[in-house]
Amino acid sequence: MRRYALAVALIAAAGSAGAAASGGRLEGPTVRGAILGTMVAALGAVLGMPLLARSIGRGTREFVGAVVFGMLGRLVLFCGVLIFVGLSRPAGCSITAVAAALLGFYFVFQALEVSFVMKRLKGARA
Repeated sequence: MRRYALAVALIAAAGSAGAAASGGRLEGPTVRGAILGTMVAALGAVLGMPLLARSIGRGTREFVGAVVFGMLGRLVLFCGVLIFVGLSRPAGCSITAVAAALLGFYFVFQALEVSFVMKRLKGARA
């Protein structure tokens, strides 16, 4: 699980660095929004993984429950951040950039999570 967290941190850092580097082409609120969305998506990925990792090998009911609870938890986190940004506009963040970064990095981290789970399931069956 440490490798997963490290991979998430590296991908989030690369995404944030890419957004910051494109600051000449993008406006400040867009860059800040993209970085915020990237960090929140990484937080959701890292917080959801211990629950999922704990459920592997404990039966189908626990595993599916962990998947559903993780999805709902991320949905609540992401919606809360989008509502907060939409209502308060902290530091001039662009809500469009936050939403785009959340969505994009959510799929990237989901692919990484599926890869992690498949490797763990192969190890549990062997």
